[in-house]
Amino acid sequence: MRIAFKTFGCKANSLDTDALLREAALRGHEVVEEGAPADAFVINSCTVTHAADRDARLSALKFKRHNPEGLVGVVGCYGQVGKEELLDVESVDVVLGTANKHRVFEHFEQARTEQAPARDQVETTTGYLPAEFPGSRNARASIKIQDGCNFKCSFCIIPQARGRSRSLGLEAVEAQVASAYAQGFQEVVLTGIHLAHYGWDLGTDLLSLLKRLLATEEGPRIRLSTLDPFEIPDELVAMLARERRLCPHFHIALQSGSDEVLKGMRRIYKAAEFTEVTRKIQAVAPHTFIGVDVIVGFPGETQEEFEKTVSILENTFWSKLHVFPFSVRRGTRAETLPGAVPDAVKAERSKRLRDLSDQRLQAFLQAQVGTLQQVILEKPSRTAGFWQGHTANYCATLSQPGDHGEKQAVLSKVVGVQGERLVTQPLH
Repeated sequence: MRIAFKTFGCKANSLDTDALLREAALRGHEVVEEGAPADAFVINSCTVTHAADRDARLSALKFKRHNPEGLVGVVGCYGQVGKEELLDVESVDVVLGTANKHRVFEHFEQARTEQAPARDQVETTTGYLPAEFPGSRNARASIKIQDGCNFKCSFCIIPQARGRSRSLGLEAVEAQVASAYAQGFQEVVLTGIHLAHYGWDLGTDLLSLLKRLLATEEGPRIRLSTLDPFEIPDELVAMLARERRLCPHFHIALQSGSDEVLKGMRRIYKAAEFTEVTRKIQAVAPHTFIGVDVIVGFPGETQEEFEKTVSILENTFWSKLHVFPFSVRRGTRAETLPGAVPDAVKAERSKRLRDLSDQRLQAFLQAQVGTLQQVILEKPSRTAGFWQGHTANYCATLSQPGDHGEKQAVLSKVVGVQGERLVTQPLH
C-alpha cells in the first residue's frame, strides 16, 4: 500500500511521525511524498489552535479530491479531543488518538481486505513513547523521552490530548542515544511535551538522565528542548562549563514578564525567576544561545503588563524570541476569561517584540564572528557551494563543507553573518 503522511504541530509530533514511518516500512508499505498518488493518507494532527484543527480537516478533503478511493486516517491530538468534528467529515475514514496512533495501519489493511472497521478508534490517552530509536528524517536526531503533562495552564489543551506525564526508562533512553550515534548522528535532541517532567513517574529526573548520558567522553552532543524558568537548576547551569557534549543552548518558556498575567495563565513561577536563571547562565557560559517563548495579548493583559514583559526582555540575557499572539482554544479555562485583547493590539505588541528579537539575534550572531564552532552539516543550501547546519550553541549556519557531508561535525571558523545565519569555513 502506498501511504503518504502529513504532520502538524510540535517537534514531539514530528518524532511520532518518524516512528510511524518506520512502522509503515516494517509492515511492507511504500511511503510516498505528500501530494503523490497514494492509497492512504495519515494526518498526524495538532490541536493547539482552531487553525490547526481546520488545517487537518482541509488536508483530508484535499487528499480525497485527488485520491477519491484512498483512505484517510487522522491521528494524534485533534483526534483525541475533537473526534466528533472529525467523524462529521466525510473524507475521514478512521480517527485515532494519541495513545494508539501507530495502529492506523491495521485499520487501513483491514479496510482493504474485509469489512471496514468502525471509524471511531480513539482510546483513553496513555501517550506514545516508541521503545526503539525510529531513525530521523533530519541530520540531527531527536528522541522523545517524555509524553504528557501534569500541569494545567489555562490556555493549553495538551493535558486533555496527551494525558499525564509518562517517561521512557533510563536504559531505553541510553539505548536509543547509542543507536542514533551508531547510525552516524552527531547530535541528539532530548524532547517531550514537558521535558522537565521526565522521570517523575520512574523515581528519577532529567538531571540524573543527563549525568548518565554524559558519563563517557564518546557520544553525540546532547541538546535539551523547552524548559520553564524554574526548571533549570544551578547544577544544570554548572554542567555547561564542564560537559563538552552538553549543548550551550536553552529554550525557555517565559510567556509573560507580568506576574499577574502569569497567574492568569496558571504558570507556577514568577517573572523574576527568568531574570535570575538567565543571569546565572550568562555568568557561567556567555556563549549560550537562549530562545524564549512569549505570548502577547492574553485575556486581560493591559498595556502596563505588556510593558513589564518588554522591560524584563530589555534587561535580561537571551538571543531570540518566539512570539505568539494569544489564540483562544475551546475547552480551556482561558476560553471564558474576560478582557479579550483586540487583534490590532496583539499585532502591534507582537511586532514590537519581534523587532527587539531581531536586534538581539543580530548582536548575538555578530559576537560569534571569529570564534571556532563545531558545525553539524544538515543539507545543501540554495547558495551554491554551501550547506545549512547548526553550531553547538544553536546558531544556524551557512557553511562551506570542505570534504565533509551530511550529519558530520566540522570544526569551523565563523567568518561572517548573512541574514540570520553564521557563515563558516572548515579548518580542515
